[in-house]
Order: sequence, then C-alpha cells, then structure tokens
Amino acid sequence: MRRNNSLSHMLLGAALTLGASQAMALQELDDSSLSDVQGAGLAFAMDDFSFRFAPTSYIELTGTQAQGAGWERGDARYYGLSITNGEQIAGMDWHGSGCGSGGAFGNDHLACPMGTDNGGGIGAFASIYDPYVLRAYQYEGYDYSGAYLSTPANMPTVMELIGPSDTDRWRWSFWGELEVDRLNNNPADGALNNSYNVGGADFLQSQTIIHGKPVTTDGRPARLRLMRTTGMDSALYPWADSNTFGITYESALSGDFRFSVRQKANSEDRLHWVPDFEDNEGMYFKNVDAYLPLGQLHYQALTLDAVRSGSERGNFIIELTQIPNIAAVYEDFYCVGPCNIVNGEIQNPNNDTRGYVRWGDFTRFDDPGSTDGFAVPGAQSTDNGIYFVSGGTGAGTVIPDAVTNLGISRIEGMRINHMKITTLGAGL
Repeated sequence: MRRNNSLSHMLLGAALTLGASQAMALQELDDSSLSDVQGAGLAFAMDDFSFRFAPTSYIELTGTQAQGAGWERGDARYYGLSITNGEQIAGMDWHGSGCGSGGAFGNDHLACPMGTDNGGGIGAFASIYDPYVLRAYQYEGYDYSGAYLSTPANMPTVMELIGPSDTDRWRWSFWGELEVDRLNNNPADGALNNSYNVGGADFLQSQTIIHGKPVTTDGRPARLRLMRTTGMDSALYPWADSNTFGITYESALSGDFRFSVRQKANSEDRLHWVPDFEDNEGMYFKNVDAYLPLGQLHYQALTLDAVRSGSERGNFIIELTQIPNIAAVYEDFYCVGPCNIVNGEIQNPNNDTRGYVRWGDFTRFDDPGSTDGFAVPGAQSTDNGIYFVSGGTGAGTVIPDAVTNLGISRIEGMRINHMKITTLGAGL
C-alpha cells in the first residue's frame, strides 16, 4: 500500500452494535458490558490505494521433464502484478517509460498497464459507505444429507469476506512469459534464448491489462466464504467422516481487457528481461460482465486434498464437490422455492447459482431504427465486444486494415454440479 501527498487514509472500523444504552463519553468496558456486544463484522474502507510488485518480482509455475512422445516441458512466470488508478489516462509501463493517449479507438485506459507514481492510487477502492466486510455469520440452508439447518444449534459458522457493491475502476496488470522445452531442468538453458543467442528454450512474453472493478454491472459483489464441511456422504467423500476445510467463492467482475504480445522495436525481447510493449496492439475485450459462483452453502464446497498413493502420489486435488443426489438440494440449487416448471422451463430460477460471462454490451444496437428484426447489439462497434488490433502508427491512430472485429458473445446459465482437478506433474 502507498500514500500520496494528497489526503489518504485507511479506516479499519469494528462495526459493533451495543444492546445497552449509549454512553456520551469513553468508559471502561467490564464483563457485563461486553456480554451485550454483538459483532457485525470488521469493515475495511480504503482510498488512494495501490499495490505494486517490482517488474522483476514473479510467481512461477514450473513443469517437469516430459516423459511421453510429443510433449515438452513448460514453465510459466507472471511478473509485476499491479493494482493502480483506473480513472487516470496517462500512465507508465514496467520498462519505466510513460505513456498516455495512445490507446486504439479511444482505449486510453488500456494503453498503459499502471498509473503514474504521482496519482497512481485508486480513489475509492472501498468507500466508508461501501467497504469490504469481514465477518463470522450463520446461514440457513440444506446440508449434504438434505437436512435443513435453521437454528443456532445446528447452523455452522461461516467466515466470509464481502467486497464492495461499487468501486472506482482499477487497472489490474501483469506481464508474463511462457518458456517451453527447457532441457534437464537446467535454468541456464532457458537464459540462452534471447535476441543475441540461439538454442535453449523457446519463449513468449505477454502483457495483460484489466480496466474494471470486482463487481458485476448490476452491483453484485465478490464474496469469499470459509467453513467446515459437515454431513458429507462418506461413500462419495471417504475423508468426510472427520469433516474438512471448505471454500465457496462468488467471482464478480466487470470492465475492459487487453491481452498483447507485441513489443516495441527497442525492446530486447529477452527471457527474464523486462519487456516494453506497444500501446495499441492486442486482443481487446470490451464491456465484459462476469459472475461465476463456485460452491453453495452448505452442500457444495471447494476442497483441497493430496494424492497419497499410487503412481500419482505427491500430486494434489482441487475439487468442487458433487451436488448431493437429494431432491431438496437439487430444488434449492436450481430454483427459488419449489420449482415451477412450465413447458420444460424453470419459471423461478435461482440466479445465485447461475453464472454467466458476457463479452460486449447486449443492450446497444448498431442500427436502433432497424425494423427487420436482425439488428445485432453493437457487434460492429470498435468500442464494444471483441476485436483484434494488429498494428498502429501511434498517437491513437491505427491503420484501417489492422483491425479484425469478432463481434459480441455470451455464455449464460453456467452451473457446475461437480468439478475435480488432479495435477499430474508434481512427482513424488
């Protein structure tokens, strides 16, 4: 976290509701007073906030030497993660040079990966009226056996972090490199491949910029919950007798994205070296709106486990546990209240379990006066949907044939009944 010369603060407030009458002056709290306190959670309000890794600081995913024919080892690194001002147009990149209004088709906020050192903070990262809230809470709901938990005696306690329902826009950025075919786990082998040497591993460097906020366009916030799983079917989950740690996560995101690989002429294009990317080039995803719920209280959770035997021993498992085959649970998963189905269509769907990803604003029309019924919402607009910019002449201008418009797209009604991911390359 950084602080500018302008007024900035981070407010950490404990939101406490007191059942006793309020005192007009500070008084010592004795045991009797504390017994009347009910904790509603901790509220975190932050303004002028930014978070930056050095451009050489990285997270690494390392592969192992491939055993089968046709496979090559792959290693990935992600550098310079930053969360900075999204309202500011002018900015800077990891190479240390500034940039400004050079974005293709007015996408100035996607030209620069970071806000500048002066004014790079996010004004309302989380306002005092709409903060992050961390609390322990008890929710009603069906468990894995189909029993409805509705009293304090049987409702499990859930620790949750709830994000704001609105924020100023952020820039979330990082650059990365994918290295393929490093031989014999030799780090020096990868370093051979740059613009001055031949041999070694092949690689590709990329830049990712997100200009948006962790909220859907209709104000649904992101939500993380931690809990102890209870009542799981031991036939499906052999480790369930002792219960385990469970997670649910409601991912919410809206904004614009840019992914690019083209570097400037003076960039060395060298492995483990900070690149300098073009301000225009890349794949653009405009007016993105996404909501993806992973897990449901109290009958589906993300769990973590290790492979403890067999040829895959030493690997790990990430599982979104299976929805129990119980009518009450299925009805809760798909409907609000008893399912009302007419002509095969649910009339009262549960939107809390139904995810979606929308690339482009579907409320906009290129030809709003069309009467033929075939007008496509904003599909040909270069400020909406998905398009590719392959080059440019700088200063916000792009040669006409450098753009390929891919239109708009969406996936609706995503519900995940079960998902299991097992790693294969961790080894013994």
